[in-house]
Amino acid sequence: MIDHMSKIFLFLLVAVSVGHTLTDTEFEPVEGICDICTCSVRNEASALHLSYSILDCSTKNLRHMLASWPDIFGNDHDDQEIVFSLSGNDIKSLQQLPATGADLVFSCRHCNLTELASAAFLDTPNIIRLDLSWNLLTGDVLRPDIFRGKYAEQEYESIALDELDLSYNSIEFLDGSLFEHMVHLRRLSLSHNALGELTDGTVQALGSISRLEHLDLSNTELVDIPRAMFEKIEGLRELLLQGNKFTTVPSSIGLLKPTLMALYVGENPIQQLNDESFFDLDHLTQLNISGMPLLDDIGVGTFGGLKSLEVLTCSHNPMLVEFDMSDLKGLIRLRQLDISHCSIKNLHLDEPIPVQDKTSDIAYIDVFPKLRSVKLEGNRWHCDCELYETIESIKHILEDEFQHSRSEARCETPYDLAALPLTDLADKSLCSSPPKKVPKIPIYEAPAFLRPRSIVLSLLSVVIVLLVGLIIGVIFVFVKRKLKGNDVGFTSPVRYTTVRNSTTSTILQA
Repeated sequence: MIDHMSKIFLFLLVAVSVGHTLTDTEFEPVEGICDICTCSVRNEASALHLSYSILDCSTKNLRHMLASWPDIFGNDHDDQEIVFSLSGNDIKSLQQLPATGADLVFSCRHCNLTELASAAFLDTPNIIRLDLSWNLLTGDVLRPDIFRGKYAEQEYESIALDELDLSYNSIEFLDGSLFEHMVHLRRLSLSHNALGELTDGTVQALGSISRLEHLDLSNTELVDIPRAMFEKIEGLRELLLQGNKFTTVPSSIGLLKPTLMALYVGENPIQQLNDESFFDLDHLTQLNISGMPLLDDIGVGTFGGLKSLEVLTCSHNPMLVEFDMSDLKGLIRLRQLDISHCSIKNLHLDEPIPVQDKTSDIAYIDVFPKLRSVKLEGNRWHCDCELYETIESIKHILEDEFQHSRSEARCETPYDLAALPLTDLADKSLCSSPPKKVPKIPIYEAPAFLRPRSIVLSLLSVVIVLLVGLIIGVIFVFVKRKLKGNDVGFTSPVRYTTVRNSTTSTILQA
């Protein structure tokens, strides 16, 4: 009996020892970690700033989380900030981070993550930025309990997370309660995930982040955004929606009118924009509608309600042929305009009020008082009087732009103005003379014998010579046959005689 109990005791002892060993292998030992990683304490804490410490273990062939913090960081981290990176290691399953009261910035990009441990940030309640991009995370892996804080007063506390990056993963949906322990979250990126048509849980999850200010949903295969997603978000300032499948600007964006300041909707298959596209977002300061392969019409009044707009980017739209500058005249805060690399031929602008002065024949009232940057290069400009008048109102801006970037817009048509910089149109007096027609001849002038007229004349001459020769030949044959029929000729027939019995033969024989 004693021997039997001894065996059981030894078995339990071995099992506990093996279990302890397995547990230890889930974490990387911290001894000598600063010989492998970059460890540095930048400064000491003061009344003005926290101390700033770095633990960079990127691409060090690590497999697990560190068991604790290096000794040089000290035992008390309350008055410092730690920047910790495990990016580029084959971690796969992220374990709980070592305990610290410091403000923590943690990155595990390109770590092949497929699993996150429950309560992974339980002992790091002051984590403020978390980067888990470029991994293999799915919607099933992302659970609310991963981000919970400590349990207190019959509920879990929230962590201090301010910024979360989940871009470039394999997320197709979100748990409706995913962000319940991230009440301080202000910046979220889900770009380059195949969200597609948003599920009810995804809409509930995103709509629950009441303090959200920056949301990146670019390249997520979205076709629409339900209004319920924005009904509870009170302070969204920046929304990135480029690279999706929208055929119109989602109407739900109109709910963000009181706060939205930056909107990116480029790289979508939108064909037309009109006065209902941007819902009079009068707080919007930046708008990007670039890279749209189908955009061919920007209607009158499209930008009329954007009274606070400062930056408008409308570049690389290959189907866009016309742009109405008159629609921008009410945007008195506009500072930057980029309509480069489209197929624009004309710029429309209502005729400005001329004011005479001593330095020029016509001086225009400043239509765009704060405009400082205009990009027009890469278009197919047709240089005529209308374009000249529009360019004159922004000529000083174009000249400054050319001096800084060395990129200049030039005429493509008419023929005699091709490659002329738009800033040089003033010397051509386009508005005082009728427009010249484009020559039908090419720039390269062929030799005389290869010109169409010469070729036609040559062929005609050959035909005439052949006809004359044929007529002469027919006449000659006809006359010859006529004369032969009347026994009249120019030659006599040859008569042949024998000389065998002639006198000459007799004499020779004698």
